Amino acid sequence: MNKKTIGYFTTCSTNVGVFNQLVNLAINLDKSKYSAVFILSNTIIENELILRLKKNNIEVLSLNSNKYYNFLQLFKLVDLLKKKKIDILHTRLRRCDFYGNLSKFFYKSFVVNNIVDDHYDHFTKFHTFFSGILGKIYNIFLKQSDIILVNSQENLQHYNKLGYKVFFLNNGINTNLYKKNIRFREKLSLKHSLNNDSFNVGFVGEFKKIKGINLLFSIIREFKNNKNINFIICAGGNYLKKEFVEEFKDYNNVYYLGFVENIIEYYSLFNIQIYTSHSEGMQNVMLESLSSGVPAICPDAPGYSSIVDSKKGFLVERVYSEYVKKIIYLEKNRNILKDISYSAERVVRSEHNFIEITRELESIYVKFDHE
Repeated sequence: MNKKTIGYFTTCSTNVGVFNQLVNLAINLDKSKYSAVFILSNTIIENELILRLKKNNIEVLSLNSNKYYNFLQLFKLVDLLKKKKIDILHTRLRRCDFYGNLSKFFYKSFVVNNIVDDHYDHFTKFHTFFSGILGKIYNIFLKQSDIILVNSQENLQHYNKLGYKVFFLNNGINTNLYKKNIRFREKLSLKHSLNNDSFNVGFVGEFKKIKGINLLFSIIREFKNNKNINFIICAGGNYLKKEFVEEFKDYNNVYYLGFVENIIEYYSLFNIQIYTSHSEGMQNVMLESLSSGVPAICPDAPGYSSIVDSKKGFLVERVYSEYVKKIIYLEKNRNILKDISYSAERVVRSEHNFIEITRELESIYVKFDHE
């Protein structure tokens, strides 16, 4: 096989979850078979991930477009594809899927759309204007893609039924980075005046409507001033944040920390983690947490149900009473919690490490040579 040049095309470097996935895939590629180039729709903003790419001699280019509706980016993209002689264009996020698929009318490359969010309601959630029209146009040009990669069974079934060539590829994480550390738990327990053997329920995310914040309120209310169970809330964002802080300021077992930089350490403080979103596309937080031995309690919803089973936690009906039952059950049955914790860590380290996932991706790329 001749060495192939892969263009990884996404919106920006600041959408850390998405960008991190692509960066780690690119860095772990077999360098004898593939070279990588990154193309960002938005202006480049330097961060740790950009520096990692540079350290690995991977070029990062920008279309400086910054908007979905900036149609000039199509021609900028085509120009870069020609200059860099891109063989495979691997897109991630809907804007880049759209322009990547359009580019096939002007430049011949194999296009891989890496779709990670819910196919039903992406445009109505994230695009205020013309969401219906955008969705229809997107689906028309999706047919130009050569293959679709998905990370949920729901999307796999959806695109299979529509007749697309679709492959399942897990999200990955750095399993050497995310692991349980008893020293972190001791340090943070001391910092927040918690008993070392307290039962700590973690929530990591953002205060956004789609994250199901109202459900989080209802769950916590059932444990007001509980002496055995604490809630550690590590979340930025502003949706209902003031209301949350005001309502729970007098609870002596609720710790609202805002956005947390050292979240790796806090995973070691959590005994379990709860998830309240209506659906989840990226799953990064969940994988990081599971790799750190923190079982999950989450709704039986797209994105969660393809990862969580009895070896990693519990899928529940999306009502507060079901969460409450599982929290109480695990707090009272620490041996069962311990078994699930070990199991979650072991399974995630086996199925979601970037090296193995990159090898799977390469096996998909190879298929292009036989078409």
